[in-house]
Amino acid sequence: MPRHFIVAGFDFGTSYSKVVLREQNTERAVVVRFNGYADGLLPSLVGYDGANLLPPSADYEGYQIPYLKMLAAHVAAGTSLSDASVRLSPAALARAGDSGTAFIRELLAFYFAHVFAGIRHFVSIASPWRDFNFTPGNTEDHLIFQMAVPTGLLASDGKAEQFFREALVLGHELSGHADPMLAKSIPASTWSEHVKRVDPLSSDKMRKRYQWQCLIYPEVAAAVQTIFRSRNARDGLYITMDVGAGTVDMNAFHRHTGQHLETHANAPHDHMLRYYAASVEPLGVHNLDDPHHAVTLTSVDNLATDVKQAIWVLYLRALKFQPNHGNQLGQRTWDRATLLLFGGGALHWVYPQSFRRGLEDGGINDPQITHLPTPDHLDYPPETDVGRFFVAYGMSFPRFNLDEVQLPHELRTFDELFPLEPENPNTQAEAIEGMCRADSCTHKAMPGEFYCYDHM
Repeated sequence: MPRHFIVAGFDFGTSYSKVVLREQNTERAVVVRFNGYADGLLPSLVGYDGANLLPPSADYEGYQIPYLKMLAAHVAAGTSLSDASVRLSPAALARAGDSGTAFIRELLAFYFAHVFAGIRHFVSIASPWRDFNFTPGNTEDHLIFQMAVPTGLLASDGKAEQFFREALVLGHELSGHADPMLAKSIPASTWSEHVKRVDPLSSDKMRKRYQWQCLIYPEVAAAVQTIFRSRNARDGLYITMDVGAGTVDMNAFHRHTGQHLETHANAPHDHMLRYYAASVEPLGVHNLDDPHHAVTLTSVDNLATDVKQAIWVLYLRALKFQPNHGNQLGQRTWDRATLLLFGGGALHWVYPQSFRRGLEDGGINDPQITHLPTPDHLDYPPETDVGRFFVAYGMSFPRFNLDEVQLPHELRTFDELFPLEPENPNTQAEAIEGMCRADSCTHKAMPGEFYCYDHM
């Protein structure tokens, strides 16, 4: 066992990024305070003045490129920057070129490199582990970086996932060129050359080097690790809403910790999250007040309508994988789901109200929305709402302890799993008053279920 085994959980936010360090031997967790950001909130932006890249800071008025996460999602999906919902300066558009892919990738790598440099500086200067050995090749201490990415961006072809991971690896490789104090600029052409020198590393070499480093994980699944790692963690259905500045991440999934369910090719592993629906919507609080003037503002009523519609659509998509069986209100399948609301913008009234109304419109009876509990052993800045660190805290658990995730495109729908046989149209209905199908279980299944509540 290493002397210090630290996992850095990195929440790359739309407006602010957060990092939590967790020492696995002692389970002590600390929020990183970057130079100049004692509140633990590092602006998710870089500056570009037409010639130089400026480190993440709110001080470069007129040169800021905000909402890097949204821009990365756009170019990864093949959308040109000129058609993106985030406005860029003429100088940045000129530098980016037609597609903007290479430019945004360089900006991400630049930002990530400064995050890595800032984390190492914090560990050496201000953390409880100031004796950490950063000597290259050292096996005495380990520092692992893990970043959360929006689940909905990964739900189709994986291009966004690959884009974020490549930029993260580039940032790690080039962190020695970044200023840990977040003060010095770098000519954009020089940084571009740095990226080109690292890029030729073969994919096989990169995979081997980064097998357990610079990992990524769905961010909403990361946030709920606060619950899932507890001894009395509840299995079952979840619908979650993570409210950020620019985006709202919405997810419907089923969590279970056994192998008592299907026996088909996609059978779950231990600690599996099966995402029935995932969506990342540009409906964050900056739609009401954007300090960067980079997005078009909307009214509270319009935002409420859009959020309600988005959660309603998410729920309808989830029904393809898990119908809402049963007749007794409050006891049907989705009536018993756990509903979680969190994130930096979750306190604005429009989100809990729209969350509830969207689920009611979908048919869920009396949805009761709850908030995530405060993590144990977390040292965080008292001036900042602890909820803003939930995702970073979840990412501070080692990857082998996090739940495995299956995304919607990797699953089979309910009808595919349990097809109606022409000669016996009541195949699905047989479970209505039947026994639980889980191995060695003698409990009676709930109306319309194939498994008892303990094994859902």
